Amino acid sequence: MLREEYDLVVIGGGPTGLTAALAAASAGRTCVIVDATKKNQVQFSGPTGLFSKALRDASKKIDVGTLRKMGLKDVTVWKQVQELTSDIVKASGQSNLAAVQACRIPHLRGSARLMSSSEVEVTFTESNRSIPVRGKRILVATGSTPYRMPGIPYDQMRIFDSDTIRMLTFLPKTVTIVGAGIIAIEFAKIFSRLDCKVTMLVRAKSLDVALLRIGVDRDAALQLQKDLCMNKVRIIFDTEVEEVIKEESPRNANTVRPMRIKLRKASTKESQPHAEIRTEVLMTATGRSANTRGMGLEGLGVNMDKDGAILVNGNMETSVKGVYAAGDVLGAPSLASTGIEQGNAAVTHMFGFDSSSKSAWMLRTGGRDPKSLTANPLLYPVGIWTIPEMAFIGRTKEKAIDDGWEPEELGEGLAQYSQTIRGRVQGINLGFLKLLFSKPDGVILGVHILGEDACELIHYGTALAQSGKTVYEALGTVYTAVTFHELFRIAAMDAVRQLEVDAWSPFLTRLGLGEEETHNVQDVRKRLGEGGMSEDDCEEICRALDQRADQDEEREGTQVSFQQIMQVVQKYRIPKPWYAP
Repeated sequence: MLREEYDLVVIGGGPTGLTAALAAASAGRTCVIVDATKKNQVQFSGPTGLFSKALRDASKKIDVGTLRKMGLKDVTVWKQVQELTSDIVKASGQSNLAAVQACRIPHLRGSARLMSSSEVEVTFTESNRSIPVRGKRILVATGSTPYRMPGIPYDQMRIFDSDTIRMLTFLPKTVTIVGAGIIAIEFAKIFSRLDCKVTMLVRAKSLDVALLRIGVDRDAALQLQKDLCMNKVRIIFDTEVEEVIKEESPRNANTVRPMRIKLRKASTKESQPHAEIRTEVLMTATGRSANTRGMGLEGLGVNMDKDGAILVNGNMETSVKGVYAAGDVLGAPSLASTGIEQGNAAVTHMFGFDSSSKSAWMLRTGGRDPKSLTANPLLYPVGIWTIPEMAFIGRTKEKAIDDGWEPEELGEGLAQYSQTIRGRVQGINLGFLKLLFSKPDGVILGVHILGEDACELIHYGTALAQSGKTVYEALGTVYTAVTFHELFRIAAMDAVRQLEVDAWSPFLTRLGLGEEETHNVQDVRKRLGEGGMSEDDCEEICRALDQRADQDEEREGTQVSFQQIMQVVQKYRIPKPWYAP
Protein backbone atom coordinates (compact mmCIF):
# COMPACT_ATOMS: atom_id res chain seq x y z
CA MET A 1 0.00 0.00 0.00
CA LEU A 2 1.44 3.34 -1.08
CA ARG A 3 1.41 6.40 1.14
CA GLU A 4 -0.55 9.50 0.25
CA GLU A 5 2.70 11.46 0.27
CA TYR A 6 6.41 10.64 0.74
CA ASP A 7 9.24 12.77 2.04
CA LEU A 8 11.21 11.81 -1.06
CA VAL A 9 10.46 10.30 -4.46
CA VAL A 10 13.58 8.88 -6.09
CA ILE A 11 13.43 8.38 -9.85
CA GLY A 12 16.06 5.82 -10.87
CA GLY A 13 17.24 2.58 -9.27
CA GLY A 14 20.94 2.76 -10.11
CA PRO A 15 23.70 3.31 -7.54
CA THR A 16 22.94 7.03 -7.24
CA GLY A 17 19.20 6.73 -6.63
CA LEU A 18 19.55 3.61 -4.50
CA THR A 19 22.14 5.18 -2.19
CA ALA A 20 20.10 8.36 -1.80
CA ALA A 21 16.96 6.39 -0.93
CA LEU A 22 18.82 4.28 1.63
CA ALA A 23 20.37 7.40 3.18
CA ALA A 24 16.97 9.07 3.53
CA ALA A 25 15.30 5.93 4.92
CA SER A 26 18.14 5.35 7.38
CA ALA A 27 17.51 8.85 8.75
CA GLY A 28 13.83 8.08 9.31
CA ARG A 29 12.41 9.73 6.17
CA THR A 30 9.80 8.07 3.99
CA CYS A 31 10.76 7.47 0.38
CA VAL A 32 9.80 5.49 -2.69
CA ILE A 33 11.91 4.42 -5.67
CA VAL A 34 10.58 4.54 -9.23
CA ASP A 35 12.77 2.40 -11.48
CA ALA A 36 12.29 1.86 -15.22
CA THR A 37 14.30 -1.38 -15.44
CA LYS A 38 12.83 -3.58 -18.16
CA LYS A 39 10.93 -6.73 -17.25
CA ASN A 40 13.62 -9.13 -18.50
CA GLN A 41 16.43 -7.34 -16.64
CA VAL A 42 17.61 -7.63 -13.04
CA GLN A 43 16.43 -4.71 -10.92
CA PHE A 44 18.95 -2.80 -8.74
CA SER A 45 21.77 -4.81 -10.35
CA GLY A 46 24.28 -1.97 -9.97
CA PRO A 47 25.98 0.50 -12.31
CA THR A 48 25.56 0.35 -16.09
CA GLY A 49 29.18 -0.75 -16.37
CA LEU A 50 28.66 -3.84 -14.22
CA PHE A 51 28.19 -6.05 -17.29
CA SER A 52 31.59 -5.08 -18.69
CA LYS A 53 33.19 -5.77 -15.30
CA ALA A 54 31.48 -9.17 -15.15
CA LEU A 55 32.49 -9.98 -18.74
CA ARG A 56 36.02 -8.84 -17.93
CA ASP A 57 36.14 -11.22 -14.98
CA ALA A 58 34.84 -14.06 -17.15
CA SER A 59 37.46 -13.35 -19.82
CA LYS A 60 40.20 -13.71 -17.21
CA LYS A 61 38.80 -17.01 -15.90
CA ILE A 62 38.01 -18.68 -19.21
CA ASP A 63 40.77 -19.46 -21.72
CA VAL A 64 38.72 -19.54 -24.91
CA GLY A 65 41.66 -20.41 -27.16
CA THR A 66 42.51 -23.49 -25.08
CA LEU A 67 38.86 -24.59 -24.91
CA ARG A 68 38.57 -24.31 -28.69
CA LYS A 69 41.71 -26.42 -29.14
CA MET A 70 40.14 -29.02 -26.85
CA GLY A 71 37.24 -29.26 -29.26
CA LEU A 72 34.59 -27.32 -27.32
CA LYS A 73 32.14 -25.54 -29.57
CA ASP A 74 31.74 -21.78 -29.35
CA VAL A 75 28.11 -22.23 -28.25
CA THR A 76 29.28 -24.17 -25.20
CA VAL A 77 32.04 -21.68 -24.39
CA TRP A 78 29.71 -18.68 -24.71
CA LYS A 79 27.13 -20.34 -22.50
CA GLN A 80 29.76 -20.61 -19.77
CA VAL A 81 30.65 -16.93 -20.22
CA GLN A 82 26.98 -15.94 -20.01
CA GLU A 83 26.45 -17.99 -16.86
CA LEU A 84 29.39 -16.32 -15.13
CA THR A 85 28.26 -12.79 -16.04
CA SER A 86 24.63 -13.53 -15.20
CA ASP A 87 25.54 -14.86 -11.75
CA ILE A 88 27.46 -11.69 -10.93
CA VAL A 89 24.62 -9.41 -12.07
CA LYS A 90 21.99 -11.43 -10.19
CA ALA A 91 24.03 -11.50 -7.00
CA SER A 92 24.43 -7.70 -7.12
CA GLY A 93 20.69 -7.23 -7.70
CA GLN A 94 19.74 -9.56 -4.86
CA SER A 95 22.08 -7.81 -2.44
CA ASN A 96 20.72 -4.35 -3.29
CA LEU A 97 17.11 -5.55 -3.18
CA ALA A 98 17.71 -6.98 0.29
CA ALA A 99 18.99 -3.56 1.45
CA VAL A 100 15.89 -1.85 0.02
CA GLN A 101 13.57 -4.33 1.68
CA ALA A 102 15.43 -4.07 5.01
CA CYS A 103 14.74 -0.32 5.02
CA ARG A 104 11.12 -0.97 3.95
CA ILE A 105 11.40 1.22 0.88
CA PRO A 106 8.61 0.57 -1.66
CA HIS A 107 9.77 0.37 -5.27
CA LEU A 108 7.69 0.77 -8.41
CA ARG A 109 8.80 -0.70 -11.73
CA GLY A 110 7.91 1.84 -14.36
CA SER A 111 8.67 5.16 -16.02
CA ALA A 112 8.16 8.53 -14.34
CA ARG A 113 6.96 11.88 -15.57
CA LEU A 114 7.03 14.99 -13.39
CA MET A 115 3.61 16.64 -13.24
CA SER A 116 4.71 19.24 -10.68
CA SER A 117 7.49 19.81 -8.15
CA SER A 118 5.65 17.49 -5.77
CA GLU A 119 3.92 14.93 -8.00
CA VAL A 120 5.15 12.20 -10.33
CA GLU A 121 3.07 10.15 -12.74
CA VAL A 122 4.29 6.54 -12.77
CA THR A 123 3.46 4.29 -15.72
CA PHE A 124 4.02 0.64 -14.83
CA THR A 125 6.23 -1.40 -17.13
CA GLU A 126 3.99 -4.48 -17.25
CA SER A 127 0.45 -3.12 -17.30
CA ASN A 128 0.97 0.33 -18.84
CA ARG A 129 -1.32 1.61 -16.04
CA SER A 130 -0.48 5.03 -14.56
CA ILE A 131 -0.81 6.31 -11.00
CA PRO A 132 0.19 9.58 -9.30
CA VAL A 133 2.85 9.51 -6.57
CA ARG A 134 3.31 12.56 -4.37
CA GLY A 135 6.52 13.64 -2.62
CA LYS A 136 7.72 16.69 -0.71
CA ARG A 137 10.92 16.43 -2.68
CA ILE A 138 11.95 14.66 -5.88
CA LEU A 139 15.38 13.35 -6.84
CA VAL A 140 16.03 12.60 -10.54
CA ALA A 141 18.75 9.96 -10.89
CA THR A 142 17.88 8.37 -14.22
CA GLY A 143 21.46 7.98 -15.46
CA SER A 144 22.52 8.07 -19.09
CA THR A 145 22.33 6.10 -22.32
CA PRO A 146 24.98 5.57 -25.03
CA TYR A 147 25.06 8.00 -27.90
CA ARG A 148 23.99 6.25 -31.12
CA MET A 149 25.71 7.19 -34.34
CA PRO A 150 23.41 8.24 -37.20
CA GLY A 151 23.33 5.94 -40.20
CA ILE A 152 24.23 2.77 -38.26
CA PRO A 153 21.39 0.16 -38.19
CA TYR A 154 21.53 -0.96 -34.55
CA ASP A 155 19.66 -4.24 -34.18
CA GLN A 156 20.72 -5.69 -30.78
CA MET A 157 21.70 -8.86 -32.64
CA ARG A 158 24.97 -7.99 -34.31
CA ILE A 159 25.16 -4.20 -34.05
CA PHE A 160 25.22 -2.81 -30.52
CA ASP A 161 25.96 0.21 -28.38
CA SER A 162 27.91 -0.13 -25.12
CA ASP A 163 24.72 -0.94 -23.14
CA THR A 164 22.98 -3.33 -25.51
CA ILE A 165 26.18 -5.37 -26.03
CA ARG A 166 25.00 -7.41 -23.03
CA MET A 167 22.36 -8.86 -25.39
CA LEU A 168 25.04 -10.58 -27.50
CA THR A 169 23.97 -14.24 -27.88
CA PHE A 170 27.04 -15.83 -29.48
CA LEU A 171 30.82 -15.80 -29.24
CA PRO A 172 32.03 -13.83 -32.26
CA LYS A 173 35.29 -14.49 -34.06
CA THR A 174 35.64 -10.87 -35.18
CA VAL A 175 34.57 -7.68 -33.37
CA THR A 176 34.84 -4.05 -34.49
CA ILE A 177 34.61 -1.28 -31.90
CA VAL A 178 34.05 2.37 -32.79
CA GLY A 179 35.50 4.78 -30.21
CA ALA A 180 38.67 5.63 -28.32
CA GLY A 181 37.43 6.22 -24.80
CA ILE A 182 37.55 4.09 -21.69
CA ILE A 183 34.53 1.93 -22.56
CA ALA A 184 35.87 1.20 -26.05
CA ILE A 185 39.28 0.22 -24.67
CA GLU A 186 37.74 -1.94 -21.92
CA PHE A 187 35.72 -3.98 -24.42
CA ALA A 188 38.58 -4.18 -26.93
CA LYS A 189 40.80 -5.94 -24.40
CA ILE A 190 37.93 -8.10 -23.09
CA PHE A 191 37.03 -9.43 -26.53
CA SER A 192 40.70 -9.91 -27.32
CA ARG A 193 41.02 -12.14 -24.24
CA LEU A 194 37.95 -14.05 -25.45
CA ASP A 195 40.02 -14.98 -28.52
CA CYS A 196 38.22 -12.57 -30.87
CA LYS A 197 40.02 -10.62 -33.58
CA VAL A 198 39.38 -7.02 -32.54
CA THR A 199 39.56 -3.86 -34.64
CA MET A 200 39.19 -0.37 -33.18
CA LEU A 201 38.10 2.53 -35.39
CA VAL A 202 39.38 5.80 -33.91
CA ARG A 203 38.54 9.27 -35.24
CA ALA A 204 41.63 10.86 -33.67
CA LYS A 205 45.18 10.35 -34.90
CA SER A 206 46.27 8.71 -31.65
CA LEU A 207 44.58 6.87 -28.81
CA ASP A 208 45.98 9.06 -26.05
CA VAL A 209 44.04 12.17 -27.16
CA ALA A 210 40.74 10.95 -25.67
CA LEU A 211 42.47 9.58 -22.56
CA LEU A 212 44.42 12.78 -21.84
CA ARG A 213 41.17 14.70 -22.00
CA ILE A 214 39.80 12.86 -18.96
CA GLY A 215 42.99 13.10 -16.91
CA VAL A 216 44.93 9.95 -17.82
CA ASP A 217 48.72 10.27 -17.64
CA ARG A 218 50.38 10.39 -21.08
CA ASP A 219 52.79 7.53 -20.34
CA ALA A 220 49.90 5.38 -19.10
CA ALA A 221 47.90 6.12 -22.25
CA LEU A 222 50.82 5.24 -24.52
CA GLN A 223 51.55 2.07 -22.55
CA LEU A 224 47.91 1.04 -22.79
CA GLN A 225 47.94 1.57 -26.56
CA LYS A 226 51.15 -0.46 -26.85
CA ASP A 227 49.61 -3.28 -24.80
CA LEU A 228 46.51 -3.36 -27.02
CA CYS A 229 48.70 -3.73 -30.10
CA MET A 230 50.79 -6.46 -28.43
CA ASN A 231 47.53 -8.32 -27.80
CA LYS A 232 46.75 -8.17 -31.53
CA VAL A 233 44.10 -5.44 -31.30
CA ARG A 234 44.19 -3.63 -34.63
CA ILE A 235 43.76 0.15 -34.27
CA ILE A 236 42.89 2.23 -37.34
CA PHE A 237 43.29 5.98 -36.72
CA ASP A 238 41.67 8.97 -38.45
CA THR A 239 38.83 6.69 -39.53
CA GLU A 240 35.07 6.52 -39.15
CA VAL A 241 32.22 4.37 -40.43
CA GLU A 242 30.70 5.45 -43.72
CA GLU A 243 28.31 2.54 -44.28
CA VAL A 244 27.38 -0.80 -42.75
CA ILE A 245 26.28 -3.53 -45.16
CA LYS A 246 24.70 -6.53 -43.45
CA GLU A 247 24.46 -9.95 -45.03
CA GLU A 248 21.87 -12.25 -43.53
CA SER A 249 23.18 -15.55 -42.25
CA PRO A 250 21.48 -18.66 -43.64
CA ARG A 251 18.79 -20.16 -41.42
CA ASN A 252 19.74 -23.12 -39.26
CA ALA A 253 23.42 -22.42 -39.90
CA ASN A 254 26.06 -22.40 -37.21
CA THR A 255 28.12 -19.78 -39.00
CA VAL A 256 27.60 -16.01 -39.02
CA ARG A 257 28.21 -14.08 -42.20
CA PRO A 258 30.43 -11.08 -41.50
CA MET A 259 29.11 -7.57 -42.16
CA ARG A 260 30.95 -5.23 -44.51
CA ILE A 261 31.92 -1.87 -43.05
CA LYS A 262 32.97 0.83 -45.48
CA LEU A 263 35.34 3.42 -44.03
CA ARG A 264 36.21 7.05 -44.65
CA LYS A 265 38.83 9.45 -43.33
CA ALA A 266 37.58 11.25 -40.23
CA SER A 267 39.64 14.38 -40.84
CA THR A 268 38.50 14.98 -44.44
CA LYS A 269 35.28 12.91 -44.65
CA GLU A 270 36.68 11.47 -47.88
CA SER A 271 35.54 7.99 -48.87
CA GLN A 272 38.19 5.31 -49.10
CA PRO A 273 37.06 3.09 -51.99
CA HIS A 274 39.29 0.18 -51.03
CA ALA A 275 39.00 0.65 -47.26
CA GLU A 276 36.59 -1.97 -46.02
CA ILE A 277 36.62 -4.38 -43.11
CA ARG A 278 34.52 -7.44 -42.43
CA THR A 279 33.24 -8.21 -38.95
CA GLU A 280 30.66 -10.40 -37.21
CA VAL A 281 29.88 -7.86 -34.48
CA LEU A 282 29.97 -4.06 -34.45
CA MET A 283 29.85 -2.04 -31.21
CA THR A 284 29.92 1.74 -30.85
CA ALA A 285 31.19 3.50 -27.72
CA THR A 286 31.30 7.18 -28.60
CA GLY A 287 29.93 8.89 -25.50
CA ARG A 288 26.75 8.99 -23.44
CA SER A 289 23.81 11.37 -23.03
CA ALA A 290 21.56 12.10 -20.05
CA ASN A 291 18.24 10.24 -19.68
CA THR A 292 15.90 13.23 -19.51
CA ARG A 293 13.57 12.81 -22.48
CA GLY A 294 9.88 12.31 -21.87
CA MET A 295 10.06 13.16 -18.17
CA GLY A 296 8.25 16.49 -18.36
CA LEU A 297 11.28 18.41 -17.14
CA GLU A 298 11.10 21.15 -19.78
CA GLY A 299 7.43 21.85 -19.08
CA LEU A 300 8.16 22.09 -15.37
CA GLY A 301 10.89 24.65 -15.98
CA VAL A 302 13.94 22.53 -15.12
CA ASN A 303 16.98 24.05 -16.81
CA MET A 304 19.16 21.76 -18.94
CA ASP A 305 22.20 22.23 -21.16
CA LYS A 306 22.26 21.78 -24.93
CA ASP A 307 22.92 18.04 -24.54
CA GLY A 308 19.93 17.47 -22.24
CA ALA A 309 21.91 17.21 -18.99
CA ILE A 310 20.19 18.75 -15.97
CA LEU A 311 21.75 21.88 -14.46
CA VAL A 312 22.00 22.05 -10.66
CA ASN A 313 23.55 24.28 -8.00
CA GLY A 314 26.14 23.21 -5.43
CA ASN A 315 23.40 21.57 -3.34
CA MET A 316 22.24 19.44 -6.29
CA GLU A 317 18.95 21.36 -6.55
CA THR A 318 17.60 22.22 -9.99
CA SER A 319 16.06 25.51 -11.09
CA VAL A 320 12.75 24.20 -9.67
CA LYS A 321 12.65 24.32 -5.87
CA GLY A 322 12.26 20.88 -4.32
CA VAL A 323 13.46 19.02 -7.43
CA TYR A 324 16.99 17.65 -7.19
CA ALA A 325 19.18 15.64 -9.58
CA ALA A 326 22.34 13.55 -9.25
CA GLY A 327 24.56 11.16 -11.18
CA ASP A 328 25.02 10.68 -14.92
CA VAL A 329 21.88 12.69 -15.63
CA LEU A 330 24.01 15.77 -14.87
CA GLY A 331 26.77 14.91 -17.34
CA ALA A 332 30.49 14.79 -16.42
CA PRO A 333 32.22 13.26 -14.57
CA SER A 334 29.68 10.44 -15.03
CA LEU A 335 31.14 8.00 -12.51
CA ALA A 336 29.22 5.73 -10.17
CA SER A 337 31.34 6.98 -7.27
CA THR A 338 30.69 10.68 -7.91
CA GLY A 339 27.01 9.94 -8.59
CA ILE A 340 26.70 8.31 -5.16
CA GLU A 341 28.41 11.33 -3.57
CA GLN A 342 26.03 13.67 -5.40
CA GLY A 343 23.02 11.65 -4.25
CA ASN A 344 24.19 11.82 -0.64
CA ALA A 345 24.81 15.57 -1.00
CA ALA A 346 21.27 16.09 -2.31
CA VAL A 347 19.70 14.17 0.59
CA THR A 348 21.92 16.02 3.08
CA HIS A 349 20.73 19.39 1.81
CA MET A 350 17.05 18.65 1.26
CA PHE A 351 16.58 17.35 4.81
CA GLY A 352 19.03 19.65 6.56
CA PHE A 353 21.39 16.91 7.72
CA ASP A 354 24.82 17.79 9.13
CA SER A 355 27.16 18.49 6.22
CA SER A 356 30.21 19.53 8.24
CA SER A 357 31.69 16.02 8.51
CA LYS A 358 35.14 15.31 7.13
CA SER A 359 36.13 12.54 4.80
CA ALA A 360 38.92 10.24 5.92
CA TRP A 361 41.54 12.60 4.52
CA MET A 362 40.24 16.03 3.72
CA LEU A 363 37.46 18.50 4.53
CA ARG A 364 34.49 18.25 2.18
CA THR A 365 34.67 21.71 0.69
CA GLY A 366 32.69 23.13 -2.23
CA GLY A 367 29.70 21.71 -4.08
CA ARG A 368 29.25 18.31 -5.67
CA ASP A 369 27.75 19.65 -8.90
CA PRO A 370 29.62 18.81 -12.14
CA LYS A 371 31.30 22.21 -12.35
CA SER A 372 32.71 21.96 -8.82
CA LEU A 373 33.79 18.33 -9.21
CA THR A 374 35.55 18.75 -12.53
CA ALA A 375 37.28 21.95 -11.37
CA ASN A 376 39.27 20.11 -8.68
CA PRO A 377 41.07 16.92 -9.80
CA LEU A 378 41.85 16.05 -6.17
CA LEU A 379 38.21 15.61 -5.14
CA TYR A 380 37.82 12.04 -6.35
CA PRO A 381 39.87 9.14 -7.74
CA VAL A 382 39.08 7.49 -11.07
CA GLY A 383 39.32 3.74 -11.57
CA ILE A 384 39.34 2.32 -15.10
CA TRP A 385 38.72 -1.41 -15.56
CA THR A 386 40.92 -2.01 -18.54
CA ILE A 387 43.24 -5.02 -18.59
CA PRO A 388 45.50 -4.15 -16.86
CA GLU A 389 43.64 -1.76 -14.58
CA MET A 390 44.31 1.96 -14.62
CA ALA A 391 43.56 4.54 -11.91
CA PHE A 392 44.48 8.11 -11.05
CA ILE A 393 43.80 11.11 -8.85
CA GLY A 394 45.00 14.67 -9.14
CA ARG A 395 46.88 16.36 -11.92
CA THR A 396 48.96 15.14 -14.80
CA LYS A 397 52.12 17.09 -15.60
CA GLU A 398 50.37 18.77 -18.54
CA LYS A 399 47.41 19.76 -16.34
CA ALA A 400 49.71 21.14 -13.64
CA ILE A 401 51.49 23.34 -16.21
CA ASP A 402 48.11 24.56 -17.47
CA ASP A 403 47.20 25.40 -13.86
CA GLY A 404 50.25 27.64 -13.44
CA TRP A 405 53.20 25.46 -12.40
CA GLU A 406 56.46 26.00 -14.25
CA PRO A 407 57.84 22.82 -15.88
CA GLU A 408 61.04 23.02 -13.80
CA GLU A 409 58.93 23.07 -10.61
CA LEU A 410 57.50 19.62 -11.32
CA GLY A 411 58.95 16.16 -10.87
CA GLU A 412 57.75 12.61 -11.44
CA GLY A 413 58.75 9.70 -9.22
CA LEU A 414 58.40 6.38 -11.05
CA ALA A 415 58.13 2.76 -9.87
CA GLN A 416 57.77 -0.28 -12.14
CA TYR A 417 55.77 -3.31 -11.02
CA SER A 418 58.80 -5.43 -11.92
CA GLN A 419 60.77 -3.61 -9.20
CA THR A 420 58.53 -4.96 -6.42
CA ILE A 421 58.99 -8.34 -4.77
CA ARG A 422 55.39 -9.28 -5.47
CA GLY A 423 55.76 -8.24 -9.09
CA ARG A 424 58.77 -10.52 -9.46
CA VAL A 425 57.00 -13.41 -7.71
CA GLN A 426 54.00 -13.10 -10.04
CA GLY A 427 56.11 -12.44 -13.13
CA ILE A 428 54.49 -9.06 -13.81
CA ASN A 429 56.46 -6.94 -16.26
CA LEU A 430 53.74 -4.51 -17.36
CA GLY A 431 52.72 -1.52 -15.29
CA PHE A 432 53.97 1.38 -13.22
CA LEU A 433 53.06 3.87 -10.51
CA LYS A 434 53.90 7.55 -10.91
CA LEU A 435 53.90 10.31 -8.29
CA LEU A 436 53.68 13.84 -9.69
CA PHE A 437 55.15 16.24 -7.13
CA SER A 438 56.07 19.87 -6.60
CA LYS A 439 59.85 20.25 -6.38
CA PRO A 440 59.91 23.29 -4.07
CA ASP A 441 58.14 21.44 -1.24
CA GLY A 442 57.80 17.79 -2.33
CA VAL A 443 53.98 17.86 -2.10
CA ILE A 444 52.25 15.13 -4.12
CA LEU A 445 50.02 16.64 -6.83
CA GLY A 446 48.89 13.48 -8.58
CA VAL A 447 49.07 9.69 -8.47
CA HIS A 448 48.82 7.61 -11.66
CA ILE A 449 48.80 3.81 -11.75
CA LEU A 450 48.68 1.33 -14.61
CA GLY A 451 48.80 -2.32 -13.60
CA GLU A 452 47.45 -5.10 -11.40
CA ASP A 453 45.08 -3.91 -8.63
CA ALA A 454 45.42 -0.25 -9.69
CA CYS A 455 41.78 0.43 -8.78
CA GLU A 456 42.49 -0.75 -5.22
CA LEU A 457 45.90 0.90 -4.84
CA ILE A 458 44.57 4.31 -5.85
CA HIS A 459 42.82 4.74 -2.52
CA TYR A 460 46.13 5.06 -0.68
CA GLY A 461 47.21 7.43 -3.44
CA THR A 462 44.03 9.39 -2.74
CA ALA A 463 44.96 9.63 0.94
CA LEU A 464 48.39 10.99 0.03
CA ALA A 465 47.17 13.50 -2.55
CA GLN A 466 44.09 14.78 -0.72
CA SER A 467 45.91 15.32 2.56
CA GLY A 468 48.81 17.17 0.93
CA LYS A 469 51.46 14.62 1.89
CA THR A 470 54.99 14.91 0.54
CA VAL A 471 57.17 12.35 -1.17
CA TYR A 472 59.33 12.34 1.97
CA GLU A 473 56.34 11.23 4.05
CA ALA A 474 55.44 8.58 1.49
CA LEU A 475 59.02 7.30 1.64
CA GLY A 476 58.98 7.26 5.44
CA THR A 477 55.83 5.12 5.65
CA VAL A 478 56.17 1.45 6.64
CA TYR A 479 54.49 -0.79 4.05
CA THR A 480 53.49 -4.42 4.47
CA ALA A 481 56.10 -6.65 2.85
CA VAL A 482 55.50 -8.32 -0.53
CA THR A 483 52.59 -6.09 -1.51
CA PHE A 484 52.06 -3.77 -4.44
CA HIS A 485 52.00 -0.85 -1.99
CA GLU A 486 55.77 -1.11 -2.21
CA LEU A 487 55.31 0.81 -5.47
CA PHE A 488 54.64 3.96 -3.43
CA ARG A 489 57.94 3.58 -1.56
CA ILE A 490 59.93 2.99 -4.76
CA ALA A 491 58.30 5.94 -6.55
CA ALA A 492 58.85 8.18 -3.51
CA MET A 493 62.50 7.07 -3.36
CA ASP A 494 62.91 8.01 -7.03
CA ALA A 495 61.29 11.40 -6.34
CA VAL A 496 63.51 12.12 -3.33
CA ARG A 497 66.60 11.17 -5.34
CA GLN A 498 65.63 13.75 -7.97
CA LEU A 499 65.13 16.40 -5.30
CA GLU A 500 68.52 15.65 -3.79
CA VAL A 501 70.18 15.92 -7.20
CA ASP A 502 68.51 19.32 -7.69
CA ALA A 503 69.66 20.39 -4.21
CA TRP A 504 73.36 19.70 -4.93
CA SER A 505 73.86 22.88 -6.97
CA PRO A 506 72.91 25.37 -4.19
CA PHE A 507 74.71 23.17 -1.64
CA LEU A 508 78.00 23.33 -3.58
CA THR A 509 77.57 27.07 -4.10
CA ARG A 510 77.18 27.59 -0.36
CA LEU A 511 80.45 25.69 0.13
CA GLY A 512 82.23 28.11 -2.22
CA LEU A 513 82.35 25.71 -5.17
CA GLY A 514 80.67 27.97 -7.72
CA GLU A 515 79.90 27.46 -11.41
CA GLU A 516 82.12 30.25 -12.74
CA GLU A 517 85.55 28.75 -12.16
CA THR A 518 87.44 25.45 -11.92
CA HIS A 519 88.34 23.94 -8.55
CA ASN A 520 91.27 22.01 -7.13
CA VAL A 521 90.25 18.45 -6.26
CA GLN A 522 91.88 18.60 -2.82
CA ASP A 523 90.05 21.88 -2.14
CA VAL A 524 86.80 20.18 -3.17
CA ARG A 525 87.54 17.39 -0.70
CA LYS A 526 88.22 19.84 2.10
CA ARG A 527 85.04 21.85 1.50
CA LEU A 528 82.83 18.75 1.23
CA GLY A 529 84.26 17.55 4.54
CA GLU A 530 83.47 20.91 6.11
CA GLY A 531 79.95 20.56 4.71
CA GLY A 532 79.43 17.30 6.61
CA MET A 533 80.36 14.62 4.07
CA SER A 534 81.99 11.51 5.57
CA GLU A 535 85.68 10.74 5.05
CA ASP A 536 84.85 7.67 2.98
CA ASP A 537 82.49 9.60 0.70
CA CYS A 538 85.03 12.41 0.28
CA GLU A 539 87.72 9.89 -0.66
CA GLU A 540 85.50 8.17 -3.25
CA ILE A 541 84.43 11.49 -4.75
CA CYS A 542 88.01 12.69 -5.10
CA ARG A 543 89.10 9.47 -6.81
CA ALA A 544 86.25 9.83 -9.29
CA LEU A 545 87.11 13.50 -9.87
CA ASP A 546 90.75 12.64 -10.50
CA GLN A 547 89.68 10.34 -13.32
CA ARG A 548 87.58 13.09 -14.93
CA ALA A 549 89.95 16.00 -14.35
CA ASP A 550 92.15 17.91 -16.74
CA GLN A 551 95.71 18.79 -15.68
CA ASP A 552 96.38 22.51 -15.56
CA GLU A 553 100.15 23.21 -15.66
CA GLU A 554 99.70 26.78 -14.54
CA ARG A 555 98.03 25.76 -11.26
CA GLU A 556 98.95 23.29 -8.60
CA GLY A 557 96.97 20.04 -8.36
CA THR A 558 94.12 18.61 -10.40
CA GLN A 559 91.43 21.03 -11.59
CA VAL A 560 87.78 20.17 -12.16
CA SER A 561 84.78 22.13 -13.39
CA PHE A 562 81.52 22.61 -11.55
CA GLN A 563 79.77 20.32 -14.06
CA GLN A 564 82.30 17.55 -13.40
CA ILE A 565 81.76 17.88 -9.66
CA MET A 566 77.99 17.69 -10.15
CA GLN A 567 78.25 14.54 -12.28
CA VAL A 568 80.07 12.76 -9.45
CA VAL A 569 78.44 14.07 -6.25
CA GLN A 570 74.80 13.70 -7.31
CA LYS A 571 75.10 9.97 -6.70
CA TYR A 572 75.56 10.73 -2.99
CA ARG A 573 73.17 12.07 -0.38
CA ILE A 574 73.61 15.63 0.85
CA PRO A 575 74.53 15.83 4.56
CA LYS A 576 71.46 16.32 6.75
CA PRO A 577 72.63 19.53 8.49
CA TRP A 578 72.52 21.21 5.09
CA TYR A 579 69.56 19.39 3.59
CA ALA A 580 66.85 18.20 5.95
CA PRO A 581 63.47 17.97 4.21
